[in-house]
Amino acid sequence: MKKILLFIIGGFLMSESVSDSLKVDSEKPKIPVGFDLSKGFNIPGLIPKNLTSITKTFLFPHEIEVIKETAKNFNPEPVTNDDLVIMETNRGTMKLKLFPDVAPNHCKNFKKLANSGFYDKTKFHRIIPGFMIQGGDINSRDNDGKNDGHGGPGWTVDAEFNDISHKRGILSMARSADPNSAGSQFFICVADAPHLDGKYTVFGEVIDKVHIVDHIVNTTTEHSQAVMMCKISIPDGEDPDDWITLKNPKTKKKLYSKIPKNMKKTDYEYDMRNKIKSDKPAIPVFIEKVRVVNKNVKENELEPVSD
Repeated sequence: MKKILLFIIGGFLMSESVSDSLKVDSEKPKIPVGFDLSKGFNIPGLIPKNLTSITKTFLFPHEIEVIKETAKNFNPEPVTNDDLVIMETNRGTMKLKLFPDVAPNHCKNFKKLANSGFYDKTKFHRIIPGFMIQGGDINSRDNDGKNDGHGGPGWTVDAEFNDISHKRGILSMARSADPNSAGSQFFICVADAPHLDGKYTVFGEVIDKVHIVDHIVNTTTEHSQAVMMCKISIPDGEDPDDWITLKNPKTKKKLYSKIPKNMKKTDYEYDMRNKIKSDKPAIPVFIEKVRVVNKNVKENELEPVSD
């Protein structure tokens, strides 16, 4: 027992010594004579009072599966023409209306995902100026940016093509080559895109603060970031071996980028080739929260959704 007490006291005093070595022009902290082990062993000033205050920026696979299972078992109220979508992003809050008369299954699916909390903290993982912004992928919440754009809720919704044109502000469903492969990913047009008509399911439209879409689409992408790190030719007097050659996929023109001194050529080339092809925002654009509510219900009367 004496050895245990000596060990604890010795460690406590050693921590004081370490604190002194890091302290610069500050008053020496007073060390309490005793401490209460019943509430956990904590050395004042070295361990945060609340470890849960450290925010985790990504989810583990099992946490994502829990969200998907919650969404699967969530049964929302039927969608009506009085429903209003409140989409909160870190660039502002938009309001959208749904089109249950022409795309009832897509509207119901969107409300199911939104009100179960599936979309919360996901990102707009793809933005293309003059075209659209795309989000709704649960994979954007994990720690692997390479799988963004490949995720879904675990089920699909059959196409409900209709006569509504893809104009600026339209909410439409993303899908793969299979017309009946829509899941959770959606896009909002930032400009008219009639070439998408009859090929993707329109199911809503931004009716308030559509300019937020412009703020989002003007975010610097990994592509534009990579282009800014390039030149149209290797400057005179430079060693060509210190540069890599890239091709801009949007203009089909060659670009040249100098290899940083602290990187291998192969590593830098691999990184830049991926970036120059990427429409992913260089700065994350978060969908903080999405809810479908009845426009006739006051905000303070809405039922909270459990985390």
